[in-house]
Amino acid sequence: MDKSLLGWILLLGLGFPFLNILLGEAASRLERQQHPLAVALRQVREYVLPPLAVLLVMRQLLSVAGKDSWARFVETLTWVAVIVAGISLINALLTTKEQPTIKWQLHVPNLFFQVAKAVVVIFIGYYILNGVWNISLSGLGSSVGIASAVIALALQDTLSNLVSGLLLVFAKPFKMGDWIQIDGKQGRVIDQNWWSVTIGSQFMKLNVPNGVLSKASIINYGQGAVWKNISASFSYDDSPNVVIPALNSLGEGINTIESKAIAIVSSYGDFSITYQLWYKVSPDEDIFVVAELQSRLYYLTKRYGFTMPYPIRMQYAVDAKHGVPSRIPQVFENRQQDLVTYLRSLPYFINLNDNQIEKLATRAKFQPYGKSELIIQEGNKDAGLYIMFKGTGHAYIIDEQGSQKIVDQLELNEAFGEMAIFAGEVSPVTAVADEDVEVVVIPGDDIIEAIESNSKFASQILQYIEERKKMVRLAKGIKDEVSPLISKNGRRASVEG
Repeated sequence: MDKSLLGWILLLGLGFPFLNILLGEAASRLERQQHPLAVALRQVREYVLPPLAVLLVMRQLLSVAGKDSWARFVETLTWVAVIVAGISLINALLTTKEQPTIKWQLHVPNLFFQVAKAVVVIFIGYYILNGVWNISLSGLGSSVGIASAVIALALQDTLSNLVSGLLLVFAKPFKMGDWIQIDGKQGRVIDQNWWSVTIGSQFMKLNVPNGVLSKASIINYGQGAVWKNISASFSYDDSPNVVIPALNSLGEGINTIESKAIAIVSSYGDFSITYQLWYKVSPDEDIFVVAELQSRLYYLTKRYGFTMPYPIRMQYAVDAKHGVPSRIPQVFENRQQDLVTYLRSLPYFINLNDNQIEKLATRAKFQPYGKSELIIQEGNKDAGLYIMFKGTGHAYIIDEQGSQKIVDQLELNEAFGEMAIFAGEVSPVTAVADEDVEVVVIPGDDIIEAIESNSKFASQILQYIEERKKMVRLAKGIKDEVSPLISKNGRRASVEG
């Protein structure tokens, strides 16, 4: 027996079954690991090996001529199986993801990924036609030349997109996942192919042809947070030294803002000063942050009495503290008498006489806050003693794990911000509005003055402070102990002014 024939018999009788078992076992193990190469190995075993074995039997053992129709058919079937398995192998070896799931995977642009698969199909397809079926493609040259000119004119936009796509891949003005701006339209790059680039956000998807993209102005913000801004204009009567700190507080409590908001003077107009509030945020979240900031801007304008740059009727009063005229919008009418009546109804001030109540009412002011807006913040000094006049809120602390722990529910008429009466002390809690609220704020100096002139009021306020401190210690999981603010006889030894 011919040795070569014996070798083919051994290869087909032993080698192919052994290779079949080996590929099956390898594919099964990789499938359990969810490895992308498992699909390619499975297809080689199930699609390529059977027709290849039949083709070798026909050619080497049965000596069937290569020009035989059945041999050509089996060889064609084998090469088609190679195309299918080859594309799966490319899918396993190459990836368009920035961070490959498998260590040895190669990251390539999506356009190259598609080209690699097209090359496999075109070259093997050419071999099947020319090498297997002996179909000469040279005679088509002249026809293809004429047809290509016609096709080039008809598909000039498509060819432009293809060439532009290749140039963009080499130039790399952006990559997958980047947030870009194209002629005023913004979005994150979610796909790139031979014809177009797809950008999208939470509300839209936009396909931009590569030909258009190559001529457009592209701004690449990258994949992290970017600086954005909103604008606001106020009257020249509102000092920038007052407006800027107020605007800086707008971003407090918005978790999606990744840095402290910074307000600056943008320009001086004919009737107003324009400010810009800059903040750092993920572009995907910016639309929600803008809506929240614009809503808070309304309440901030009311709290501080800032004047928007449009005609408004004004009335003038005398600032009781500084003895100088102050501008008060007519929409904010004098509510001092209502405030006197309100303070008299609160149990906190039951021990104060009428003169003391009226004095506190003169110095106090109403301040509105929007839903989810911070009223006071843990670690910051309280502006005064706050009383919930309208709406509800809650107070919380941040524990060692960075989680919020509720300290108290702030119902109607409840007081907070009590640390304002202690010099150098900061708020132990953060207070947040659960809905649109209005609070009465009494300056800390005036509360201290009332404490020093009324021992019963002092005892009552200090008892309330001790109760709040117990709530804070309980939220932090600290065992209850005697507060250093309270002396043995139940009263604070002294109040720092």
